Amino acid sequence: GVLDQGYWPDGLMTAPSDEALIHDIIAMKKSGFNMLRKHIKIETARWYYHCDRLGMLVWQDAVSGGGEYNAWTTNRKPTLVRATWNKYRDDTAKHFAALGADDSTYRRDWSRTCDAMVHMLAGHPSIVAWVLFNEGWGQFNACDAAERIHALDPTRPIDATSGWYDQRCGDFHSVHNYFRPLEIYPDKGPLRGYVAEYEKKHKRRCRAAHYAVLPVAQHGVRAFMISEFGGLAQLVADHAAVSRAYGYGEYDSIEDWRAAVRSVLASAESLESRGLAGYVYTQVSDVEEELNGLLTYDRRLNKFVQ
Repeated sequence: GVLDQGYWPDGLMTAPSDEALIHDIIAMKKSGFNMLRKHIKIETARWYYHCDRLGMLVWQDAVSGGGEYNAWTTNRKPTLVRATWNKYRDDTAKHFAALGADDSTYRRDWSRTCDAMVHMLAGHPSIVAWVLFNEGWGQFNACDAAERIHALDPTRPIDATSGWYDQRCGDFHSVHNYFRPLEIYPDKGPLRGYVAEYEKKHKRRCRAAHYAVLPVAQHGVRAFMISEFGGLAQLVADHAAVSRAYGYGEYDSIEDWRAAVRSVLASAESLESRGLAGYVYTQVSDVEEELNGLLTYDRRLNKFVQ
């Protein structure tokens, strides 16, 4: 899949036309992808309708919120030290503050609006997963949220914490990897919530049928996902809103950039045999100074497909 922020140069979060919504979906299908992760935004209903009828799978993010985030906690520390990802609780007053979630009114309102998102969008068959928290932004009690959303909609898997600060719950072990070689990380430690019950049942069935339980012991029953990676930047003259690119990598030509994107996608594909269940490349289009899109911000050029 591809990360889709759904921004436009002339309307910001509002597409200029119905045809523009269709354009992005078809462009990603033609580029070889079958899923879009709608990133921390609820899109117009027409977009989901077009995904339904065109056969594009959707991971739907809840909208992030909260107060001011601590940059060390939500960005620098997890970027520098991967060992911190699974060792940071999200259910203490101190950590609420660091994650911008110390306002009880915010926590109440986020929970209500997340529930409302599921009620509003659950009828779209294109949506195949719910993503609750992204990179710790406003994160709190992710396991409680996963249990509640699972009770509302038990038909779809849940990515409780996309990026880092995994709380051992939800259906995905979900990581972001922009700065390290792509690899599979083992799912260590006891699971929590409904997924822990699934694991117990799976182990019992395996033992009863005399199957090996090594895969469950090693990876648990959660799917390992690289839910963001890539982000390779390439500025295209006359198609960018700024003169300097924000993104990763530096390339002499669009041909070199294209080869680099294909290389990192191939690296992700090669991990399937080792347990990678899915990935999300960053991103569909350039967004203002973020020039790491497969499409330019004005959508007039597909940088990835010649």
